[in-house]
Amino acid sequence: MTHRILLAVSTSRYSRHLVKTAVSEALRIRDDGHDVCIDLLIVREREELERVGQRVGDVGFLGLSPQKDVLEALGAEHDRMARRMGARVAEAAAEVGVPVQRTEVDGAFAETVIQQAERLQSDLILLTRADRPFISRILFGSDADTVARLARKGGLGRVIIDE
Repeated sequence: MTHRILLAVSTSRYSRHLVKTAVSEALRIRDDGHDVCIDLLIVREREELERVGQRVGDVGFLGLSPQKDVLEALGAEHDRMARRMGARVAEAAAEVGVPVQRTEVDGAFAETVIQQAERLQSDLILLTRADRPFISRILFGSDADTVARLARKGGLGRVIIDE
């Protein structure tokens, strides 16, 4: 049986430390004599991109064509960052001979991570918090905390949240 490590990232949730954690956990599992795979999940948070677009429109009307260009540029940057993150994970895992399965999905972060963890029957879920102030997480909640709570409730794998 292959042990599965779900490494969930998005453009607002990524850390090099988390990649190192995924590789070290994979090596620990492999050293215990088990097969292991890192499942890299890149969540493209299109709703967040749309919210940014609305803010751009609310702050000042740029005109339909320039505003559309700004949103397209933001979308392209979002996709470029996702490709870069994927390449970094693949490189780090390849250095130690750990396979990586990459999936890119449009969706809400917490919901998408839980669905993928259930589908893959992940043994470990690794994620980082969005770069938001502590008070904002207290007042409005945290997707990382939501994933941890739902994973615990659903009997999914262990969750590590990188600060």
